[in-house]
Amino acid sequence: MLFFQESSYLTNEVIDNWSEQAINAYKGIAGKRACDINKLRLTIEEVLIRFRDSYGKDVPCKIRGIRKISGVFFEISQVGAPHNPLISDVDVIESYDILVRMNVKPRYIYREAFNSNTVIISAPLAHRRNSMLVSILMSTVLSVVTWLISGLLPEAVRDGYIIVAINAIFSKMSTLFSALATPLVFCAVTIGIVGLGDITFLGKLGGRLIKRMMFTYGIAMLAMLTIGLPMGLASIRGAIGGENVFSDILTLILDIIPGNLFEPFSIDNDMQVIVIAMFVGVTMLGLGNKVSRIRSLLEELNILINSMMLVICKLLPIFVYFGFSNLLLSGNLYKLGTVSKIVIISLIGAVITISVTIIRTLIVTKISFKELFKAQLPSLLINLTTSSQVSALPESMKCCKEKWGIDERLVDFGLPFGIVFYMPNGAIMLGAIVWGLAFMSNGPIDPVTLGKLIFVSVVVAIAAPPIPGSAFAVLPILFSACGTDLALMPLAVIVGSTVGYLLPAMNGYCLQLELLMCAWKSDCISKDKEKT
Repeated sequence: MLFFQESSYLTNEVIDNWSEQAINAYKGIAGKRACDINKLRLTIEEVLIRFRDSYGKDVPCKIRGIRKISGVFFEISQVGAPHNPLISDVDVIESYDILVRMNVKPRYIYREAFNSNTVIISAPLAHRRNSMLVSILMSTVLSVVTWLISGLLPEAVRDGYIIVAINAIFSKMSTLFSALATPLVFCAVTIGIVGLGDITFLGKLGGRLIKRMMFTYGIAMLAMLTIGLPMGLASIRGAIGGENVFSDILTLILDIIPGNLFEPFSIDNDMQVIVIAMFVGVTMLGLGNKVSRIRSLLEELNILINSMMLVICKLLPIFVYFGFSNLLLSGNLYKLGTVSKIVIISLIGAVITISVTIIRTLIVTKISFKELFKAQLPSLLINLTTSSQVSALPESMKCCKEKWGIDERLVDFGLPFGIVFYMPNGAIMLGAIVWGLAFMSNGPIDPVTLGKLIFVSVVVAIAAPPIPGSAFAVLPILFSACGTDLALMPLAVIVGSTVGYLLPAMNGYCLQLELLMCAWKSDCISKDKEKT
């Protein structure tokens, strides 16, 4: 169904009018599911500008809004020889890179029948509230029902057919998740490092913000250790004995250094893949425009993998059903008391991280907690009710720009970037889940494995794109680093889905404070706002 259409020559006035009219039409057709409005407007404006830069103002352009069963789309097209306006000969504009990483991905096609260069923009639609969480909980209930019914069947049928079939399906689905985890993290880490070169307009300011974020990651991991170690989930026997600790550390260091650039991908050595991604990313960052084609290739590959992961993540409820059924039927679900420890570490660790961030902000800005909380309350409520930082982005920007007076450039970069990069409480949750399940699999973990867990938890939290369920899809990397039984992964998804509902609100609340501290230290606060 066509719900919006315009055709004209691309002037600044036309671009502004079209982007505004398109958003209004989108609100009308999407209704209550309309979300990420600012992000969509920026995408439409950016694509229109790229069309004008590619074909000039003398060729008329057409924009259409289309509603299909699969979603809402905007098509921008212009007649001419085949030329992708999304590929520029100059540096890719920072705003476009951020939008790609936030999972709004314009797609170019050339329609030969009309000699038309067309870019298709998929408009975001809000997920129905708690849909993924409800589906996972329903899958858990169905698993219990399956287990109860299987107890009524003859033992030969249950052991010879039911358990075998469920185990085979679960193993195949586990392989599917693992197959995408490694390339997903490789692309995300590489592109994330290369993308740092696009923040030159912020100079040292962007680097300062990133350092603050990484400092908070350190606090988060320290909080996780502070809560987890007294629970007896780790063993320090190697450190006390002294006979193996140095060889273990040496083995760890040697193991993360790949012998070549290709073997780690074939054997799924994820630690080495991460090291390769960091090496490639830093090298490409230094080469700049000399490797622009490789960078474009990696970005397109990242889009492909993210799209594939989005499809796979929709299978999470089915994965949980077969996995949890497999656990129940095989009798491997034991030591359930550890699950409570996972929840305690995740929640108390997050409370510690948030508290430290608030204290740091109070010390730096001298603003009362009451004033800080009052300014953040609207965006916090949106985060809590929708479990989405992206949905709260407009209100978060309003808080930072209007209520705190932070420089617009810093806000326009910092908030979208932080939604992707800043996941300290997510790192705590992922680390706590795998730590607890590793304890269930093999008992207390040693210091070297704990070090692997901390490092990979941070990398996975940063690398996982903001797609519902994607953090769980990369869990095989953490499981592999700690030697955790992959059969326990459905339990990780169940625990993470319930605890993880609060993560966007936690991370979003801290992200605004990080931005405020960075702006305050860098004198990027409006003076009239500073006094209030």
